Amino acid sequence: MQPIPYFGEELEGEWIWEPKVDGWRMQVIKYEDGKVEIWGRRLERHPDWTPRLPYIAQMAEKLLPPGTLLDSELAHPAGRRYIPSLFTQKGAKEAQVLLFDVVFLKGDFLGDLPLSKRKDILLSLDITPPFLILPYKPVENLIIHLREAVEGGSEGIVLKNLASPYLVGKEAPMATENWRKLKA
Repeated sequence: MQPIPYFGEELEGEWIWEPKVDGWRMQVIKYEDGKVEIWGRRLERHPDWTPRLPYIAQMAEKLLPPGTLLDSELAHPAGRRYIPSLFTQKGAKEAQVLLFDVVFLKGDFLGDLPLSKRKDILLSLDITPPFLILPYKPVENLIIHLREAVEGGSEGIVLKNLASPYLVGKEAPMATENWRKLKA
């Protein structure tokens, strides 16, 4: 799914917040036959990043069960401007794949489950670097959360409704009011 801007309206239900990492959105897919693909979501002409990120593909092949699709952000510890270096053999090992949702697991579509259940499933996976689970916390005070995220190096926060499903459109994840972004 894609977040839409938050304009200060009241949030109903249970919400969490995650740091809004200034990275490149991507999906990591391990098919039933064990083949791994990594797809960018930046609307470029050739979004299949698998040949350019072999290190991440090899790690996904070892770690993920077949039939898995993870939504994530590709990041570099030194910031967004260093992300292109991750597509080189030398820079690949500095990659951080920040996982924030699981859409398929062992061939089962999980998008109909509430985000709270998908987060539990994501946390149950045996994940090691370069894969990291993006931390999240309950929404209590947006000003404090935003300040904490920005002081930690993020560009803002993403607010997510714990009851929300993962909506998939015809060509890509859909923008939804269940995921809201708030930038500094």
